[in-house]
Order: sequence, then C-alpha cells, then structure tokens
Amino acid sequence: MSRATERTRRSGSRTPALRYRSARRTDVESLADLGARAYRVASLEKRRSFYTEHPRFTLRDVRVGEVGGEIVASLVLYPLEAAVRGRHVPMVGVGSVAVAPEHRRRGLGEAMMRAALREMRTAGRGLSMLYPFRASFYRKLGWGLCELVQQYAFAPANLTPSDEARHVRRLRVPDRPRVQALYDQVAAGGHFTLARSEAWWSRRLWEYPGDWVVYAKGRGAIEGYLYYEADPSKGPFKLALSVSEIVAATPEAHRGLIGHLATLRDQVEEIHLAAPARNAWPHLLRDAQNLHPGSEIGAYHDTGNLAHGAYLRLVDVKAALEALPIATGTRGELTLEVEDALLPSNARVWRVKSDGGARLAVTPSRAAAPAPAHARTSVETLASLVSGALPARAANHAALLEATPAAIELFEAWYPGGPAFLHPFNAF
Repeated sequence: MSRATERTRRSGSRTPALRYRSARRTDVESLADLGARAYRVASLEKRRSFYTEHPRFTLRDVRVGEVGGEIVASLVLYPLEAAVRGRHVPMVGVGSVAVAPEHRRRGLGEAMMRAALREMRTAGRGLSMLYPFRASFYRKLGWGLCELVQQYAFAPANLTPSDEARHVRRLRVPDRPRVQALYDQVAAGGHFTLARSEAWWSRRLWEYPGDWVVYAKGRGAIEGYLYYEADPSKGPFKLALSVSEIVAATPEAHRGLIGHLATLRDQVEEIHLAAPARNAWPHLLRDAQNLHPGSEIGAYHDTGNLAHGAYLRLVDVKAALEALPIATGTRGELTLEVEDALLPSNARVWRVKSDGGARLAVTPSRAAAPAPAHARTSVETLASLVSGALPARAANHAALLEATPAAIELFEAWYPGGPAFLHPFNAF
C-alpha cells in the first residue's frame, strides 16, 4: 500500500499532510471511536463490531488517513459483484467515509477519495460505486448518477385484489435457502443488482424484525417473496407498511404478492416502497396517488417521487467499458474523447468497437481526425450513459454529450434498459 501524501487547496488554506494506508488490527479502537463521533452512533461496541464482524468486508478492506500520526479519517472499499445484463461484473463499493468532526472542512475527505481512486486504478479496478452523502461532492470526483428510484406512497385500497393471493403465506425457516436461491435467479437478470453472500443473508437480512411472506402453490417451489415492516405509531388500524423488497420470478407470483398487499386494506393506511425507475406500479394503481406528493403541474397527477440512488465511477475507462456487457447484435465503431481531471490516463481519445457480441473492444485512438461516429464527454456523464441512467440523445440535447448522430445511435443500441436498480437491501 502506498503512503501517499495528499495536498490540495480549499478556501485558501492548505490541507494537512495526510498519510493514506490500510487499516491494521491495532487500529480497531481508533476506528470505532472515529466512526462513533463522525456518525453520532450511541454504541461504541456496535461500531467496533462493524469493522471486525461485517458480512461484506474485512479489516483489510478498510483504509485510514493519518495526520501527525493520529487517525482522523477512514473509508471502506467493499468488494462487490453486480449482475449487469446477465453477466457478473466486479465493482468496488466505497462507503463509510468518515472524517473526525474537529478535522472537517480541511479537504481531508477529498484527499482520502483521491487516494482511493489512485489505489483502485493501480490495482486494475475498472468500476466503483457509492451512495453519496452529497452528490455534488462526488460528482466533481468523477462519479455519475446510475440509479434512479421511484418512491411510492399509496393506500392498499388503490390496488386491485387477486385470487393469486391465496397462495401467499408466511415464510418458514426451511424456506430460507429457497428464497436465497430465488433472489440469485432473479438478480442474475437484473441491472447492476448486487450478488449476496450467505453471510449477508444469515447475519443481516434474516435478523430483520419485519414480516417475510412467500408465494408458493401448495408444496411447490417458491416463486416470489415480500418483506415489509409495519409502523403502528398511529394505532393498529392505521398502519404504515414499508416494503423493502418484493421479488417475483413469475407473473402469477407478482399478482399474488400485490394481491396480498391489497388484502391488508382494512388495517393498513398506506404503503411505502421503492421501485426501479422503469416499473409497472403506475399501471397497478387504480388512480394516480401519492400520499406524500410533490408539486402537481397543470393537468399532471403525481404518483411517485423520483430519487437518486447509487453513483458509478469509471476508474479505468478501457477496463470498465470492456467489462460492462452491451446489448448484442450491433456492429459499429466510434471514437470517444473522455475528460477526467483526476485520472489523466483516462483523459484521451479511445477507439470503441463492437462486433455484434456482448463485449466492446477499447483501444487508444491514434486517428488524426475524428471518425464519423465521434463523441466527447466527461467521465461523470459517461458513467450515467453506460449504466443506462441517461439516454445518449437526452445527454446530447442537454449539452452533457457532444456526439454525432451515428455515435448517439451506437450508445443507445449498446446501453438500453434504463437506470440501474440495486435493491434497498443491498445498500452499503
């Protein structure tokens, strides 16, 4: 691990010299104390176990920042894998970024992120994801929006009942392996849906206090499941349900789970859920409805709020574009000029070619003049384009992408399907 010293200027003051390194076993107490103060958590013991017993990372994935020999900042580089268009792609999740309160506004958080980007690049990691505490902070570091989530709040009486609800029952402990297998099956066809380990299920999800129900016909296979938690603060007959996950492998299972929610109408006042940006929920509701609405303009009726989720970073443009699958059947070539102020090795013109398969071939371009299909954009916007969150034509109209018509056609052929959806239970 390099012992990089980060120096930047912010608000006219010099950032203190920062030593960035891997965490050691002897750092656990300092990390727990830093995390407790940074996030204002009540239990130091829980923060300590976060670094020693987390089901998604080990201490060797934790990085610390020292100033004058004192640990004043930290972050975690989560080793993740996402299913993208039917293929598994490795990702580095960046999370739990913490800076001691007395050391904030000195550029240390940015210095940690710059050092982490250089480390990922050196290690050959092509792609990184995170959930931003403030999007503008990470956008200037090259992360682009990839996940758009529709947030609904509606009454169960607005759902259409279904006879398939009779096949919904409470989950039993022996059902757990089959639910995990069903998630893997459905997630394999997802869009940036994260793979889950056995430890993530056993030490995290199965410990949640809410209700799990499954769709299963008789003794047949489980074809769907649903998890929700009830808020009884308004009384037992004015419950608010928060649906954290609904997974269905068949249309019958989907109708059954939706029908189950409809049967709760006499006790439940409202249902909250998060769905992919492209979803069928507006068509399942009898009337447009949002119990916590935004502004309604003109003749438009609100039935959901659009939220920003995860952000994506192309740490190595060549490796990232070659790792991300594309839609098959398109042959073509374009030259792509990328702007990347933080990682200069990305900032060049690339020759990007498809031969009809699921992978792109990317090489440095040495052409004296742009090809007929030519595009120019920032690494941030490129992340949104390749994730499907931003159509190329819309990006071009918004002046986020300079592109010829031929280049726009290639982008939209390669990256269809809409924005990523990681599922709320996969947040890191």
